[in-house]
Amino acid sequence: MEEKVLEEALKREEVLKTVINNSPVTVFLWKNEKKWPVEYVSENVDRFGYTAKAFLEEGLLYGEIIHPEDLEEVEKQLEKEVLAGASAFNMEYRILTKTGEIRWVNERTFIQREASGKVTHYLGVILDISALKESEKALKASLKREKALITVINNSPVVVFLWKNEKKWPVEYVSENVVQFGYTVDDFVNKGLLYGDVIYPRDLEMVEKELERRIREGAVDFNSEYRILTKAGEVHWLNERTFIQRNAAGKITHYQGIVLDITLQKESEVALTEALEEVEVLKTVINNSPAMVFLWKNEEMWPAVFVSENVTQIGYTSEDFLLKKVLYGKVIHPDDLKRVSQKLSSCIEAGYDDFTMEYRIHTKTGKLRWVDERTFIQRDSAGRATHLQGIVVDISARKQAEELLEIERTLSRALNSTWSLQTMLDKVLKACLSVEDIDSGGIYLVDELLDQINLVAHKGLSPAFVEKVSTLKAESSEAQQIMKENPTYELSFFSEKLLEEALEKEGLKGVAVIPLKYKEEVIGSLNLASHSTPEIAPNIRTFLETIALQAVNYIAPIRIEADLA
Repeated sequence: MEEKVLEEALKREEVLKTVINNSPVTVFLWKNEKKWPVEYVSENVDRFGYTAKAFLEEGLLYGEIIHPEDLEEVEKQLEKEVLAGASAFNMEYRILTKTGEIRWVNERTFIQREASGKVTHYLGVILDISALKESEKALKASLKREKALITVINNSPVVVFLWKNEKKWPVEYVSENVVQFGYTVDDFVNKGLLYGDVIYPRDLEMVEKELERRIREGAVDFNSEYRILTKAGEVHWLNERTFIQRNAAGKITHYQGIVLDITLQKESEVALTEALEEVEVLKTVINNSPAMVFLWKNEEMWPAVFVSENVTQIGYTSEDFLLKKVLYGKVIHPDDLKRVSQKLSSCIEAGYDDFTMEYRIHTKTGKLRWVDERTFIQRDSAGRATHLQGIVVDISARKQAEELLEIERTLSRALNSTWSLQTMLDKVLKACLSVEDIDSGGIYLVDELLDQINLVAHKGLSPAFVEKVSTLKAESSEAQQIMKENPTYELSFFSEKLLEEALEKEGLKGVAVIPLKYKEEVIGSLNLASHSTPEIAPNIRTFLETIALQAVNYIAPIRIEADLA
């Protein structure tokens, strides 16, 4: 019997290795020692020219393949996360392949600690993102080469800037029509003139604070009006409209903006609209950004007269709106439409020039998305609002992150308010099932006396299925996987016998099985499932694993006390 169990375990191990080695990620287990000696690495490390043997037997340290210019930053970032008590960290940096080629990688690592809190290992996955980095570089080069488009810009009133995210914003690119302020491209790009040095001194701090506030809010754009000094010392008012550029890790790298001289022209909205229509390069910039641009008529349900092509990110085409197949008001969630309409009307009646609001929309496939709309209200010579020029940004990810954080906080307060084990289990399940696509699940606790794992709480499962999975014997494949301590998100968690029940009778499509580990001992597991999606998203996985860590620190002491009693 033991030989058969061992044989099955080895087979499962081989399947897991095969899956990893045929995936785009390379798995490492590092010791918490200088330059991170490797205890395990998947065989597909050969995509970087190395063999597993080189790390495991020949003494190659992981730190030795990190690009020398990046190593110190990686060490500092890791030390910062460890001192902060983080359970995981994510970072991008360069490595050197065995042939000396430079590759960019994204590392996502879980920090493993012993009971005392001391870090012992790092378990991480490495993804080669060199192609992404090259495409970003190629896009920048392409924009610079498009001299015809630059000519269009230079014949418009709009000056285009690309600033680095450094103190006083060094200029990486500026259109030649910056000469309207007396400066040349060479002044900024080659002679080291910083953009912050041309901003009027009394306005500089205000601009810095406004930009910092927008960054803290997680915004993708920044709008401001301020004064600058021309090369001749004259004071000019500018309207700046900027997109905040972040890399894959969320770090801000650049600001891509347009500035418009509004000293003699307060109707900057009209001038900006004309510039956007005339300058194709700005359309390209917009269509490659997360911000969708609309120009609506101020009529019922807001028919569109212009929409950027990147509206495809919500499933529609620009033609859907321009040919009146779809009115913008029809894509706004019915529960939000009245609120949006009333606030816009109030802003227009109050004589405001702009309108800002967050609300929900439906994509063409029916999915719900949160968006942030920032709109300029355009008026004719009589003061009547004729058009609305807006930027719409999908903020669903931010909203979901805020929602998940609030669920964690609410659960923490709930767990602190009770000493009832059953109440705790129910609150943990309720918190998990409030997440989109997670609609059922249960909590198992180890019964050492009977040498089995028992289902002690459940929600969203049929009585027949609950009966089938209410007890997991210690020798069962499910119990053995739980005791291995690693979360699994595959339906292969179920044995062949239970898999048929889960798929065909219960209708499960996706699962998450997260062992509950307390002081180096697995005391149970948090098992969750979805009847609608086969894939649990990475951010939801991280959330569920955080909930498991949070819950076990409340459940285990109560369970131990009950056992002692």
